[in-house]
Amino acid sequence: MNGVALRPQTLGWSPRRASLRRTPANRTLSFVQVCADRGVAPGSTKGAAQHLRGIAAGLTRGGHRLVTYTARRSEGPFPTEVRKLSRLADEAAAGADVVYERYSLGHRGGLDLARAIGAHFVLEVNAPLVDEALAHRPGTVESHHRRVEADLLREADLVITVSSALTRWAMRHRSGPTITVTNGFEPEWFPTVDRRHTEPSLVFLGHPKPWHGARQLPRILVDLALRGRRPPMLVIGGGAGADELMDEARRLGVSEQITVTGPLPPVVASELLSTATIGIAPYLRQDPFYFCPLKVVDYLAAGLPVVSTDQGDIASLVGDAGLVVDPDDPDALVEAITTLLDDPDRCAELGRAGRDRAMATLTWDDAAARTATAILSLDRPPSAR
Repeated sequence: MNGVALRPQTLGWSPRRASLRRTPANRTLSFVQVCADRGVAPGSTKGAAQHLRGIAAGLTRGGHRLVTYTARRSEGPFPTEVRKLSRLADEAAAGADVVYERYSLGHRGGLDLARAIGAHFVLEVNAPLVDEALAHRPGTVESHHRRVEADLLREADLVITVSSALTRWAMRHRSGPTITVTNGFEPEWFPTVDRRHTEPSLVFLGHPKPWHGARQLPRILVDLALRGRRPPMLVIGGGAGADELMDEARRLGVSEQITVTGPLPPVVASELLSTATIGIAPYLRQDPFYFCPLKVVDYLAAGLPVVSTDQGDIASLVGDAGLVVDPDDPDALVEAITTLLDDPDRCAELGRAGRDRAMATLTWDDAAARTATAILSLDRPPSAR
């Protein structure tokens, strides 16, 4: 069942602790952050690991205390102490005000812990995992996973999602508080860059997986060449899909225009964005599109104009900082890129608008502050069950 076998008395539970009162909005909270997903290693280059790190860093900088429990050991720097998931019932967890769990398929240990110690249980949802697994990895779905998902959504004191589509999905399964908190970024990783004399170039940030639209990248370069534009393209990432990408680029005769970096530490990947002039996110049509693309947030932070397909929350995220086109019209994507390649002044204007908005509203500190505010505004105490 992946639950945590707990006896209330072993974790310092008491009726007083189980009836925590509403507290002032500036209260410092003690968090247990839980990630049972074996595919997410703290400090790794994956987007999920960056989200895990970003929330932990933002909450810590906001004055809150946090210990992180994960199924995978750290693969790089992490802003908090990381403990094995098997230690979830230790004394550090027993004193928590909030158990904050990244939803992982079939895992309910965070909910069990929260109910045993009288803490609030906050569920972070990044995908409708049972539906996603059934569509892409059906062999990983077990008979109890749907039941656990329903329990988590129903019983959570607060559900936090990363997109409006996920919020609508969650609200079909629960009646309690549910909010959307957009992905963030680390401002110090994104220096101010003067691109006035930078040669036009394209960048794709992220491991080139099929659902990111990476297979379109060589064809985009071919279609740009037909319009007389031959910009270099930097792919910041690697892993699955990179070999296929370059094989297709060689087949189409554009491999010399593409550089694939391979996996990089997040801070290095972020700094590399300063070498480009246009960030692209050519997602293929997906229904539902429930992602909050980290690459788009990072493009905005780097001061890059964005060219993306119009899906989910992307149009509102890009706003006045780029061009968003029909995902079923590849010519529109190429035309949008051409428009910006030919207009450096507009590129600069769009890039400044995006960076200003990102720095004001989209940092991980902003995301953490919205998270803490939502928790502190809960109008009922957690219950021990």
